[in-house]
Amino acid sequence: MKSRLVVMGLVFSGLLTIGQSFGAAGTDLTQTVSGGGVTVKVTYLGRTEHEARFSVAMDTHSVNLDVYDLKAKSILRDDTGLAMQPTGMENEGSGHHRQTILTFPRPSLRSTWTELVIKDIAGVKERRFRWYE
Repeated sequence: MKSRLVVMGLVFSGLLTIGQSFGAAGTDLTQTVSGGGVTVKVTYLGRTEHEARFSVAMDTHSVNLDVYDLKAKSILRDDTGLAMQPTGMENEGSGHHRQTILTFPRPSLRSTWTELVIKDIAGVKERRFRWYE
């Protein structure tokens, strides 16, 4: 009976550790920057042969987010010196809660990091989100 409880405890502990590992990997893809009363949360959705995609969620209680054109305020750059404008944008929501998918040309395969920069949202000059390949 006692050994059965020990085995069950080890199994449960292992499941918790696996859950934490998956959670840690997922949080690396999502980054959050707050400032000026606006929280911007970006998730790197990955890249295909031709493009890179990012999910951008903006939330606030005090700022009208409809006035910000993320396609005009965003650039994607990498450590090879490449800087790109978005080629596509899909919007959902309005007012205080917006969800946007930004599409860019694929970064260089030689890059070691990719950085999404969103400029001039709610008085914050730049919000930087960086992922290492």
